[in-house]
Amino acid sequence: MTNLGYFMAAYIIVWIGVFIYLFGLQRSQNRLKKELESLKKILEEKG
Repeated sequence: MTNLGYFMAAYIIVWIGVFIYLFGLQRSQNRLKKELESLKKILEEKG
């Protein structure tokens, strides 16, 4: 492979890593949002 080939491979790998990271953040945010809604519902029922 030429230097350009290595550069393109590294570039693609970095972007794949970024998308995986963002996907993980989105899943965590959705999970936390559901948990927060559940806690709000519990507080409304008690209060």
